Amino acid sequence: MSHDPKYIFNQSFKESKVIIIQYSTASMQPFLIEKLNLDRIKSRIVVSKFYSYISGNQNLTTELMKRLFLFVLVFNFISIVCEAQLKNTTINFTSTSYNFDGAFYGTPAKANNDNVIIGSQNKNIYFFTKKGELISMFEAEKPIHSTAKLLSNNLLALGCFDKNIYFFKENGELVKQIQPGGKTFPEVEELPDGRIFFGTNKGRFVIYNLEDDSQIEFKDKKLVHGAPLLLSNGNIAVGSSYKRMYIFSDNCELKYVFKTKGWIMHSKPVELENGNIVFGSYDKHIYCINSKAELVWKYKTKGRIHASPIQLSNGTIICGSFDGNVYFLSPNGELLNTYETKRKIIASATIVNDSTFAVGGIDKQLYFLSNEAELISKFDAKGSIFSTPIVLSDETVVCATMNGKIHFIKPSIYF
Repeated sequence: MSHDPKYIFNQSFKESKVIIIQYSTASMQPFLIEKLNLDRIKSRIVVSKFYSYISGNQNLTTELMKRLFLFVLVFNFISIVCEAQLKNTTINFTSTSYNFDGAFYGTPAKANNDNVIIGSQNKNIYFFTKKGELISMFEAEKPIHSTAKLLSNNLLALGCFDKNIYFFKENGELVKQIQPGGKTFPEVEELPDGRIFFGTNKGRFVIYNLEDDSQIEFKDKKLVHGAPLLLSNGNIAVGSSYKRMYIFSDNCELKYVFKTKGWIMHSKPVELENGNIVFGSYDKHIYCINSKAELVWKYKTKGRIHASPIQLSNGTIICGSFDGNVYFLSPNGELLNTYETKRKIIASATIVNDSTFAVGGIDKQLYFLSNEAELISKFDAKGSIFSTPIVLSDETVVCATMNGKIHFIKPSIYF
């Protein structure tokens, strides 16, 4: 390192500015951390290294050492002030909100251009722009409980209690509708060849060919309320109210079955990187099975599981429970942490960015949590949250409630 005083001061000042910024963003919320692409680090690292350098360098004059020590003291004072201010940093929200007559149980879905579609218990299907502007509405004959699915042909498929599955363009234009037999609760799943897989209240698992309107089925003994997942090996995993997780081939042939002691209601399985499958059941357990439906591990919570587990970028598995807790599990099923809310959690969590996820509760709050189970902030949705929030490309969070509200929420940081 050069002993030139100007070099030493300039290098230290540059580093100190970086440290102040990084220290500040460590106290900020992850939305800003993501935008600045800075890592969390200790704010005193540069100062301590700089102090050690000054103390151990015999070539510095007494006057220069005094000036440098003064600089260190000033820097420490500034960083302490910054720390005190930034501890009060909060996330404020700007939101565009609507209030409709009818509960939202299905999750909002987004098109490729971030248009949003959601169905309501009031029989209407709503289409919004990514800015929260209502584009159009479609009135079905019965309530909608299902979630829309974006297909590879850019159409949005949405099932309804009127026994239809509707196919819309992103602007709300109806293109096609089919009536394959029975009401559909969960979303459909698309197979690689364009066929769709879904379950009905008649206890049928159906693979439907949209080209020739042919279908093949497997008959179960109870209604199908679980959401299907296309696995990486081409099979489909889906839960049933018959207390079973089924694994089908792409020809609707039953390959494997795993039995639980409770309904599998809605809980869509998630496939881990190693091919294992994680899902929840009304018997209060979070299960992990392999691709042949053999138990790998299970974890018992204190409440029923309706939510679909998700896996964070760090590998942690997140799932909410009727006991009001959000559980943080390792891929091996070990409890890492919990976050307690005030009432039961029915909705699934959704990832906002690499360090943040959101989950809604029956207590009317939308929680923004870190990957380490720390509360970042929460949004008062003014209604119990049953459906899972979604995140648009600009990190706008769309959240719907059981009393007919839908919010387009944009987090913003203030000091």
